[in-house]
Amino acid sequence: MGSTDGDNNDGITVLDVTTPGKPAFCFVNIGESMEPLTATEYLRGSYSAPDPDTLESLSDEEKQAELCNLEAISNFDDMPLVTEDTLCRVWPEEYGEVEDDDDDVENASAVQDQLAVSRGQKYQSLTSIEEIITRLKNEAVSEAGVDLSGLPLDGQQLLTVLKDSGPFKRLDVSGNQQVDKVVFLQILEAHKPLQWINITGCSISDEDLKELLFDHRKLFYFIGRIIHPAFLTGDPRDEFPNALRFTILRRLNNEASSVSLPFFGIDQLIQNLTDAVELCHEPDSLALFMEPHSVTLATIFASARNKDEDWPDRDVEIMPRRSFDPLKGGGYDIVVHNFPQRDKRPKYAIVLPQVEGQQREILDIATFLRHMEEQGSPPTDPNAAKSLVDRINSSYKLMLNLNASMFQMTRAAAVMENGSKIF
Repeated sequence: MGSTDGDNNDGITVLDVTTPGKPAFCFVNIGESMEPLTATEYLRGSYSAPDPDTLESLSDEEKQAELCNLEAISNFDDMPLVTEDTLCRVWPEEYGEVEDDDDDVENASAVQDQLAVSRGQKYQSLTSIEEIITRLKNEAVSEAGVDLSGLPLDGQQLLTVLKDSGPFKRLDVSGNQQVDKVVFLQILEAHKPLQWINITGCSISDEDLKELLFDHRKLFYFIGRIIHPAFLTGDPRDEFPNALRFTILRRLNNEASSVSLPFFGIDQLIQNLTDAVELCHEPDSLALFMEPHSVTLATIFASARNKDEDWPDRDVEIMPRRSFDPLKGGGYDIVVHNFPQRDKRPKYAIVLPQVEGQQREILDIATFLRHMEEQGSPPTDPNAAKSLVDRINSSYKLMLNLNASMFQMTRAAAVMENGSKIF
């Protein structure tokens, strides 16, 4: 989407939150020079500054308006301006191409390469796995997790190091070409549940991931985030099996919105559901989740956010897929059925994965959390889990069956399939 394709008049505001703690801004007049403008330049294009010699002759209303203008401008005093180069990089068709400074790119790359080489060389001089483990316990293992990124370890050495590292929730093995799908599978089997694992730059292709997800589906019910380009493309051709699907259904007009995740971890799911419940239990807020606004639902489930973390500071580590087969395709299903009447409580159901020859079982939220704990994935924050249970129990009723909702979802899915498969 171009910067000027939205609903606007003759100008736009651009906010760059690449670094959330240090946002930058600019304004752009559409159809004119298309260059970044300061707050003063943009505002004075519509509201000229009064002549200092005539200030006393202004009416009270005009003086108040000018005070508002000055206050609006001052709000941007401490923010840097988005550069023209940035606009060109984001929207080259509108603002023109920009040539990278080869020296800067090469220097930055050289610094990163040197750091990786330096880290690797420290371990190449070690002659035994025992020495490597001892060094790693001091340098690579911390409360934040285990960082083995870029280290010259073969698959067996890496697995041995992890075995002797004690329990951990986060693991970085990025940049190690010795980590292939076989090693990755062994990591998942030996160290579940994991909250986060980075496998970028490893010998694991998109097809390898699809194979593992289909052949070892249950392992992916216990991992919060897998960092790999395959899960960030949003390409509808990269179809992965469903580990967890969240569907909101509104009886009015057969509207439905649904997202599917190829893996999930219980801690992040609790936070995602908490965020969703806060927004979707009120009829007036439900429109945020329905077509064409279902990007809100994708945003919630794309986010790796701690309960006390502001939304601008969250990590986005996966692009959820839109699902067109509610209650089909395996995995867990969470269904919310809202009603347009304010006096009618919405309903929900959490449905266990299909077991051949059996009817799928419906659980309430408390029973679902106990089920996940029995499966080996207990929540690490009992207070967050209890808060979610209390929120849902106070606002929702449990569905006794899914027959009526399934009929509604089937009709809604037929409409949804005519649209795009990605957000």
